[in-house]
Amino acid sequence: MRQKLETLFDQPIVSIKTLGEQYDGRTNDVWLVSLQDETEYVVRSRRTNRNESEFTAGISLIYGVDAHAVQDHIDQINRRLSQTKSFHIPAVIRQVQISGRNYTVMEKVEGTSITTLKGRTPAFYEDYGRKLARFHAYQTHFFGAVYGGKRHDLKNFNQQLKKAVHHLTSHYYVNQPEIVRYEKIVQQKLEELSLPESSSLILIDLDATQYIERDGKVMCLVDTEYVVFGPAEFDFIALEYLLTKEAAHFVQRGYEDIRPLPKQLHEVRECYRFVSFLLDIHGSWDVQKWMNHPVFFHSQYE
Repeated sequence: MRQKLETLFDQPIVSIKTLGEQYDGRTNDVWLVSLQDETEYVVRSRRTNRNESEFTAGISLIYGVDAHAVQDHIDQINRRLSQTKSFHIPAVIRQVQISGRNYTVMEKVEGTSITTLKGRTPAFYEDYGRKLARFHAYQTHFFGAVYGGKRHDLKNFNQQLKKAVHHLTSHYYVNQPEIVRYEKIVQQKLEELSLPESSSLILIDLDATQYIERDGKVMCLVDTEYVVFGPAEFDFIALEYLLTKEAAHFVQRGYEDIRPLPKQLHEVRECYRFVSFLLDIHGSWDVQKWMNHPVFFHSQYE
């Protein structure tokens, strides 16, 4: 691997460090590369394993994102996200194909990788809430990929969710009766659910490990591959599993300094929670515990 990485640079590599937790199903290899002149870069490359997970199948069905091609468009995606003036987004330096595998050389952002969003100061949470609000600020009436994929009018969103829920349940959870039972309930509720009023840039599988912090604040969003246009409610659904009630209060307070929480959050929570469960956004959970998790965010429209 060192020999391949050396072809990406015009000077010798001093050290290579593998970044991130190594686990089955991980889609990318990520390295921190230090060069002779003391500059450092992050190099990302999609693994060649083409097995489809619940998550990659789901984002393809709902948002039209091809997990096997999204890295090809990461420069365009990051440029678009940088326009939000919220989190810092790493710049793409170059993209190179070696032996049929794509490698993306990116800016190395100073700071510390975040492993948990719990146990932080009120100021940390409020600042994060304001940044998330700015990230959500651009609104549109379509959903889908940021770049290099399909987009659809929001009037089709609930039907797209219905198709995805059926596919994911029948392909990945068919032998789990409790999940199959929930699918029938959610399918009926999706028929009656109001259509989303708008969509924003969202993270879908929002997690602490997607960020870098510096000086007691979340500074950078480093995991941008699967950002899509979709209902902002999904990000608050994901956050409820990562925060305490007190932390969520401060995130909401910071967010509402910029804009109100999504007005349909209460109405869509059950259906969107089940979709997020099927996508396996936070790893293995008991479906009952997931669906009955405490509610931490409350829209002013409830």
